[in-house]
Amino acid sequence: MAAVTPLLDPLLARPLPRDAARRPAPVAPRRPRPELLVVPRRRRRRTAGIMALGGMLMFAMLLGTVALQTRIAQNQLALDKTDRAVKVARERYDLLRRARAELRSPNRLAVEADRLGMIPADKGEFMTIAPATVAHLMATSGWLANNPAENSVSSLEQFGQVKAVAGDAP
Repeated sequence: MAAVTPLLDPLLARPLPRDAARRPAPVAPRRPRPELLVVPRRRRRRTAGIMALGGMLMFAMLLGTVALQTRIAQNQLALDKTDRAVKVARERYDLLRRARAELRSPNRLAVEADRLGMIPADKGEFMTIAPATVAHLMATSGWLANNPAENSVSSLEQFGQVKAVAGDAP
């Protein structure tokens, strides 16, 4: 240890009184030593555990929400795709109905009959068609309303009507 110079510390440079060197240092009175006790644990660990569990639960709920939103978006895309397919099918159905109507128009039939060498009939007769034939044609033609929401007859009721006419025939 370096020696302290008197210029740096004036208190150390002063000489000590003679009786100060002979006097013993004051001794503090002895206090009785306290008894050691077992202190109950703090609840911080339990609170920390509850907070951790709550955090994990919140994370799981948020993750579930994200998964649910993703699933909803996927289902919406599938629904949009199905709606487009239905729209395309309806447009095709309308196109085919228009073509059918043109093919069955009386003017076109008259032109085709004339081209084939047929002559117009003198009189026309109406024929009665058996209900079983009508039921069979309805069942196989796949009848569709223009707007299915306006269709008041359910498919189950249609099946019942067809079965009532057709009986046990497949």
